[in-house]
Amino acid sequence: MENIVPEKYRHDLEVVRSTAAQVIKDFGMAGIEIKFSGNPETAYKELLEQALPSLKGLYQKNPGSFMALLYRIDVEERKVKQLSENLSGSEFFAQLAALVIEREFLKVLIRKLYSSRNG
Repeated sequence: MENIVPEKYRHDLEVVRSTAAQVIKDFGMAGIEIKFSGNPETAYKELLEQALPSLKGLYQKNPGSFMALLYRIDVEERKVKQLSENLSGSEFFAQLAALVIEREFLKVLIRKLYSSRNG
């Protein structure tokens, strides 16, 4: 899809709520409960603060489920590898959590834009 400008949709209430719902659904499939207050102003921070320890914990307890979650979310393997080569510990998981939330946002945005063009 050409010329998607994600920044234009960062505060779109529908996109923010749909992104939160997507994060909740995907993490839920890995047995991780993520909560969202419904406040679009704090959505990114809320999701990030929950995703970070959840990803770290899942990685430590069940690497297979961790990889399955990343695959389900469709995080690029190349990007994860790049992060793991350049960062360690908390920095790695902080950047990975940001990457995961960003990917969920882009999935929702592409779905929204695609459906509006073909709906």
